[in-house]
Amino acid sequence: MLPTLDPRTLRNAFGCYTTGVVVVTTTGADGQKTGVTVNSFTSVSLDPPLVLFCLLNSANAYRTWEQATHFTMNILASGQQQVSNAFARPSSNPWEAIGHTTGDNGCPLIDGAAASLECERFQHFPGGDHLILVGRVTAVRIATGPMEPLAFHRGKYGTYWGVDFGAPPPDSSLSDMVMAGFG
Repeated sequence: MLPTLDPRTLRNAFGCYTTGVVVVTTTGADGQKTGVTVNSFTSVSLDPPLVLFCLLNSANAYRTWEQATHFTMNILASGQQQVSNAFARPSSNPWEAIGHTTGDNGCPLIDGAAASLECERFQHFPGGDHLILVGRVTAVRIATGPMEPLAFHRGKYGTYWGVDFGAPPPDSSLSDMVMAGFG
């Protein structure tokens, strides 16, 4: 039998891992735009190009996300805390206050995002109290010029300030860098 873990302790442990902040957007079959702030975003594969995020099963727009055929991952830049907060509130409708355009897949692209990944539904999986949504990237938009990311760590926003520890070997994967002592 597995030991019972205290949910607050588990959340605190998860909070020790610094993540980026992403607003995932979609447009429902009825034409209504929906967005949600997540930090459960990761790249899955380069071939095919896959990304994933996780959505709480009790989320207000759960059915919209479960049925979504397309979505966009908007990776927020530093200074976009208000955008993150607007989409973190379950009952808010921030679209009038948040600058955005419509991407090729029909989903909102958040103005000022560091990057936006337009995706089509690839697979969904149950994951405990969350739904795991995997999308195939169909288009990428990257902001021009230097841009610091919006980061989240231990319940607070921050950003990344690069420290030069040397460059990793060219054409290496993250696991290769760890083995070589870079991570």
